[in-house]
Amino acid sequence: MDPDALARSLPAPMVFVDLETTGGNALDDRITEIGVVEVGPHGVEQWSTLLDPAEPIPPFIQQLTGITNEMVRGQPSFETLAHGLAERLQGKLFVAHNARFDYGFLKNEFRRAGVVFQADVLCTVRLSRLLFPSAARHGLDALIARFGLAPLGRHRALADADLLWQFWQKLHTIYAPDLIGQAVQRVTKRSSQPPQLPDDAVDALPNRPGVYLFYGEGDTLLYVGKSVDIRARVRSHFSSDHQVAKDLRISQEIRRVEARRTAGELGALLLESQLVKQLQPVHNRQLRRTAQLYSWQLAPDADTPQLVSAKAVDFASAKALFGTFSSRTRAQSALRALADEHRLCCAQLGLETVGAGRPCFGYQVKRCDGVCVGKVPLAAHTERVREALATLQLHTWPYDGPIAIEEHGADATEVDYHVIDRWQYLGSVASREALDAFVDTLPAVTGFDPDIYRLLGRRLAASRQASDSVAGDTTGTLCAAAEGAVPAPARRPAAPLVVLPLSRPAFRLIPSEPTDAASGKPTMALLRRHHPRPEDPAQFRLPFDAH
Repeated sequence: MDPDALARSLPAPMVFVDLETTGGNALDDRITEIGVVEVGPHGVEQWSTLLDPAEPIPPFIQQLTGITNEMVRGQPSFETLAHGLAERLQGKLFVAHNARFDYGFLKNEFRRAGVVFQADVLCTVRLSRLLFPSAARHGLDALIARFGLAPLGRHRALADADLLWQFWQKLHTIYAPDLIGQAVQRVTKRSSQPPQLPDDAVDALPNRPGVYLFYGEGDTLLYVGKSVDIRARVRSHFSSDHQVAKDLRISQEIRRVEARRTAGELGALLLESQLVKQLQPVHNRQLRRTAQLYSWQLAPDADTPQLVSAKAVDFASAKALFGTFSSRTRAQSALRALADEHRLCCAQLGLETVGAGRPCFGYQVKRCDGVCVGKVPLAAHTERVREALATLQLHTWPYDGPIAIEEHGADATEVDYHVIDRWQYLGSVASREALDAFVDTLPAVTGFDPDIYRLLGRRLAASRQASDSVAGDTTGTLCAAAEGAVPAPARRPAAPLVVLPLSRPAFRLIPSEPTDAASGKPTMALLRRHHPRPEDPAQFRLPFDAH
């Protein structure tokens, strides 16, 4: 078909667009070249220009594209062309190969120039996948080889945009226009979805609470997230990738999505925290397990807080602990900030070394009341230290043993039991029967988890207070509506917690079977499970404490 005749026969004008850039990050990198092939009732027009990115082009980009710093020096900036380019593109179907990349860059450049730009987007990678599902590859080089396209060059904007126009012409020699139109309509509706994902990958996700996992090449785990609506949350990652750098990187690397449902939001929060710590996804930074954990401890008879490690002190039961910190430096910075806010003496706090009777630096700049030089009694200073630290105080584990938090979903039949012990999440089960079995083989608590403490600390403390104030309650149900317990942008009253105290299986010390070869005596005692015996009723343990 004659190209001009095909262009004039189109139901709506189209622009085939390609960009060359200084890198792959639409937020930080800049455009160096724009190429546009515009087709419509007027026929076919081509337009391209180099742009001054106002930043150096990396050497490997120069080698790939042939565009050097000298070539773009003195060229127009994007801002000077923004209004004219927006008029050229406005109202036309925006066609690009891996369109999320090109469209994302243009959206950010237009935004910086103060120009509003919005277009319907057609990704030719997705279109090729839809029309040629048996093909293994759908990159530009693959299209050139498969359809015999004639490149004017490679990795230059206008040459690559012209290849897309050639691909469009080739489609009309293979398929009827109506079929191509249906395919375009289907792909443009899904234009925000990364082209590497199957078309039904997101639609197949549940619109219920749970956790989702993004995997890349070689099944590398990229990211773990949670939501009360998995499908909607995953879509939001892809619809905003031109605004959030992490979402853009994920959309370029993702190959498949996996979902794990939970009964409600609490289960999703707990499972997300557990999976991030266990699996260490590439793009998760928060919720990762820290190698060390520190807290400030101020004993009742002490005047100076001491920095203690979770390896030496049990944070779930120790008294007078204040704050959790992933390093000594962060702990000292937090204490120094409190000192500045409350006019405390850094020398007395151990943050600064001065000679006896010598003033600290804070006193010299009028930020210390002078306990270091005897102007303020030490007892008064210590009282102010305790008041300042009170905002960071850690609550000890408020139960005698592990607990199960019962959470019901929107469907009355859905329920999860989340087992927590000493501020560590041990797992969840979906029935009382499964909980009985889980309690029988509870895993050991390996350490205080600050994320679980932040998630449940206030709510469990409120639940404990509520249970103490209710006389004669023998159901084990503790209800609370502590505010701020759910970490969400918009604070809302938390749902009441149903807390079921549990009992760990009984243990006893017995001699081990092997003996020492030299002495013939039993070796040291080992901790072993003591199985319940019918003649010993006290050994029967219910999974729930009836009282």
